[in-house]
Amino acid sequence: MLDRRTILVLLSSLSVRLKGAISFVLTALSVAPAPLFACVFDMVKPERTQVDWILDAETLVLARPGGKNPFSFEVTRSLIGETDRPPIKQLVNSVTRRKLEANLSDQVLFAYQSETGWHRVAFVDESFRGLLQTALDNRASWQSGMPQSRLEFITSLQSSSVPAHKALAIGELDKVPYADLRQLDLTISSDELLADLWTINGYRYQAIRALLLGLSDSPAAHKEIHGYINRAIKRDKANNLGAFAAAFIELEGVSGVEHLANNILTDPRQSLDKLEQIVMAMSVHHGVAGPVLKSEIQSAIKALVDKRPEAGAIVARQFSLRSDWSQTDILEPLVREREVAMRDLLTISVYLARARENTGKPNGVVNE
Repeated sequence: MLDRRTILVLLSSLSVRLKGAISFVLTALSVAPAPLFACVFDMVKPERTQVDWILDAETLVLARPGGKNPFSFEVTRSLIGETDRPPIKQLVNSVTRRKLEANLSDQVLFAYQSETGWHRVAFVDESFRGLLQTALDNRASWQSGMPQSRLEFITSLQSSSVPAHKALAIGELDKVPYADLRQLDLTISSDELLADLWTINGYRYQAIRALLLGLSDSPAAHKEIHGYINRAIKRDKANNLGAFAAAFIELEGVSGVEHLANNILTDPRQSLDKLEQIVMAMSVHHGVAGPVLKSEIQSAIKALVDKRPEAGAIVARQFSLRSDWSQTDILEPLVREREVAMRDLLTISVYLARARENTGKPNGVVNE
């Protein structure tokens, strides 16, 4: 059986240093993986949202220009944490100064963390005060995951006419696990999503916009997703292909998986990077799909590994991230027959060992 001992036997030809690395990795197998809190499809991970800063900061304060120096910030109210912090060194720019002069009740929210110092979080005007209070009231419960109350908060932002609220909604939706995202009452129009899909400012959230387009019933959204997939097939590189592929599968189901398998997964000309993104999308859908779609994904993954054994490490990596141990029958022969490079053999072996420990079932039998 492919337990820790068997894997070490299989990899006995490796160097002493690498054996030590293997032992370290295998020792860590019993540690539960962290939840997939942020969107798994982001190729460039966005910065924390304003809500994240409110939840995670060691100290939160409100500030306005100082009485003696209108170009420097002075704390007017402490919301969270210790008050004995270094002064805020950021300058009050002219736009902020004019806005604060126009309304004496407006302030600027700053968060402090020991590693990074002060970070400007938000301009707190009448439209933001309620959001700030909601995040403060839920600070304890929202720090550990994506509970229903935070999901309801996110969905409520979609209908706001305030641009900053819409931007925050996109950032927060990016953190929702895909299974939950599919169940939300999504109301952001496809026109809004398409407007920022290819802009420089919108690029950091391109992945979540693509996913939302896949959950839309708009013909324009469908055309955009289909167009990108067909362009990506012919390109050497395709950024955020994983998100577009997931949206494509959402729209097309079994035929979408077949199209991706026939044109990308089993095409020997396609790069491993593109394969990884397609496998990423299929692994996510495998966790939420019905029996028919799940079976089609299994067939596509098997065809990929049969044709390109080096892709076994990709399969192991992506399905491991989802704590999905369903690929053992496909991957186990690669270890037994040593059909892949040693580096990939390690990745696959770790997946098989974790699968055995999490399911309690043997992955197969090898000759020792």
